Amino acid sequence: MKRPVILCVDDEHFILTVLKHQLQFQFESDCQIETAESGEEALELVEQLLQNKIEIPLVISDQIMPGIKGDKLLTKIHAIAPNTLKILLTGQADADAVGNAVNNGNLYRYITKPWERADLNLTVKQALHSYFQGKQLAQFYANLEKQVAERTRELHEKNQVLAKLNQQKNEFLGIAAHDLKNPLSAISGYAEMIKMDFDEIPPEEMLEIVDKISISSRQMFELVKNLLDVNVIESGQMNLSLSIIDILPILQELVKHYRERAKAKNIQLQFQCLEKQYHALADKNSVQQVFDNLISNAVKYSPHDKSIYVHLSQDDNFVRCEIQDEGLGLSDEDKQKLFGQFTRLTPKPTGGEHSTGLGLFIVKKLIESQQGKVWCESQLGQGATFIIQLPVAKI
Repeated sequence: MKRPVILCVDDEHFILTVLKHQLQFQFESDCQIETAESGEEALELVEQLLQNKIEIPLVISDQIMPGIKGDKLLTKIHAIAPNTLKILLTGQADADAVGNAVNNGNLYRYITKPWERADLNLTVKQALHSYFQGKQLAQFYANLEKQVAERTRELHEKNQVLAKLNQQKNEFLGIAAHDLKNPLSAISGYAEMIKMDFDEIPPEEMLEIVDKISISSRQMFELVKNLLDVNVIESGQMNLSLSIIDILPILQELVKHYRERAKAKNIQLQFQCLEKQYHALADKNSVQQVFDNLISNAVKYSPHDKSIYVHLSQDDNFVRCEIQDEGLGLSDEDKQKLFGQFTRLTPKPTGGEHSTGLGLFIVKKLIESQQGKVWCESQLGQGATFIIQLPVAKI
């Protein structure tokens, strides 16, 4: 690392030599001592040192010199090196010259010739201490300003995140309240109907009303359950227990269950697999919830008289399940927001079924929390295939 430079300027060679030797004896370990015999030479040396990124803590200059006088020289140096301290060392300096150096050249001190050795050493020592202390303070304040700017930026970003979360919360509550209002209104209306006309309602109609109340209550239960799941996910409190599970019986049971519902739309629900076991490292309850949601959606959004294919396979790394329907498919816009909260897509349930808009958001979070993957492959008008991959369990 290049040492800082103390620059001495005097047109008398002998005085310059004595001054250099004295400063070298006292400060050589900390600073390099450079000399110049004129103001012009000093300015060239200063510019050269600065170009080489060498610090100049102190300039000691005579006043009466041919060409540029001492006070003018210190003023010029101050313009290009404002932090450098300056000492005017001369036996012939008037008050105007000293005043000019003080006002325009950042003069640290004026010392008369002949100088006292101890006084000059002490003055230079104090000047160097002042310079480096000022440098440390400047660096401290620069770092402080940087930290303040960084903290301000972080605070601004966090405030933006909080504002976005607050907006999402308000939207979340608004949509939840809206979706809960419809089934609650239905239940309230049917209950009032039974209360007012109980004796006049035929048994067949009463069963229809009870069935509608049951459907509305299931819609409410599904929404509340999904809201609670979302709250657990976003609060980071998911309690998953990963273990070695066989995916096959889980899918077989779900396919059997949804075949009955699919019959109402004359939908063929087909299950395909080649192996007898498909072991994955996953949480059984959440995996069952994920496949239940995806198969339910396939039935819910498939047109009448179509087919749904559930295909299970595996390789050395993943157990893979594909759930393919023959519905309307998804546009590029729909695919971009597919796994968001309260997503409302272009395709609608084909049998008047209810949808919370939270299911796929929960599916993605549950699968990814188990080091799995979920995505959708679809083209508009050509159905959709949802693909789940879970890590294979090494047995």
